[in-house]
Amino acid sequence: MTESSSMVLLGLGGAGCAMAGKIKCAFPGEMRAVLADTDVASAGRGDADTLFVLLGGDRLAGRGAGGDIVSARLAAEDSAHALDEPLAGARLAVIVTALGGGTGSGATHEILRHLSSRGIVSIVFATTPFAFEGEMRHRNARGMLSMISDAASASFFIPLDKLVGDAERMEEAMRHAIDALAQAVTMFWHLAEKPGYIALDAERLRKMAQMAGRGRFAVATVSGPDRAAQAVSALSRNPLLADGTTMVRTILCGVLGGEDLRLAEIAEIAKGLKASFGDRADFELATVNDEATFGGSLSIVAMLFESRTKKETAQGGRAGARRAHAAGRAALLAAPQGKGRFNNASPTVWDGQDLDTPTYQRQNIVLEF
Repeated sequence: MTESSSMVLLGLGGAGCAMAGKIKCAFPGEMRAVLADTDVASAGRGDADTLFVLLGGDRLAGRGAGGDIVSARLAAEDSAHALDEPLAGARLAVIVTALGGGTGSGATHEILRHLSSRGIVSIVFATTPFAFEGEMRHRNARGMLSMISDAASASFFIPLDKLVGDAERMEEAMRHAIDALAQAVTMFWHLAEKPGYIALDAERLRKMAQMAGRGRFAVATVSGPDRAAQAVSALSRNPLLADGTTMVRTILCGVLGGEDLRLAEIAEIAKGLKASFGDRADFELATVNDEATFGGSLSIVAMLFESRTKKETAQGGRAGARRAHAAGRAALLAAPQGKGRFNNASPTVWDGQDLDTPTYQRQNIVLEF
């Protein structure tokens, strides 16, 4: 088993499977990839080597969760063990998912708990909805952030509005978003499979991720004689890195280049990132030498981890745990609920209102716990 085989890419939910499948197809090396969804239609994502696991087959019959995050959570509880064989030997899972809908919001936390029970360190990349997608999706996403952040070893929550940049057409926007995600996600495989003179192997990545906590990331691809300065400028202005509300504790920087990568460029990038995001932050840098992929250009992946680490979160005691639990519970309660055996019954409508919908949902009341 190679070092890289101890890492696995896991796509969760319909959008997560779509993104992970495209990342797997775009990566030229040997990447283990597993897709998991409540909808059997996601089985066609990825390439011929990509494995698929159906969640909640007995409960949902492969038709999907229909936007119901409670059904998705129960499906994940039913089927988490089905991931054990596809993930055999994995020590680090890089998870791609989308919050706001059904399966991504409902299943991710349960799957993370299962991975943790098996000693698998998890790095989560989760997108959050566009601004125009409606309050219900945003409420679903917001309610799960604390639970996912608490269960994951490292987590990145990425607003789609900022990820797509200035793209105007939907096709262009989604391609840009997936490209940016792919560069961040595949950095781990590049570092493990094609290390440069400053190496960061898979096991060290795993140990770093164990206590990383919540983070932010951005990617800059540049070329030309002043490409190091271009990269620092682009990253320092990137809205994805300006999202944090706390100090940066750790900066992880991957410099991916060809044979023309110069020592002075690495030094300029390191100095610029520390000046932009925190001179006192711990700084980890690794390089990748891949002439076929990056010859003539540089791709810089910067990851910033906030000062509140997972260890500190755990030390926050019962109050922090109660807050995380309350946020997740509120999200589950605010989500559209299934009707169980009455699912096919006609709704009870009075004065234009569906009385089968709980009052707090009809009147947009936010529950406090």
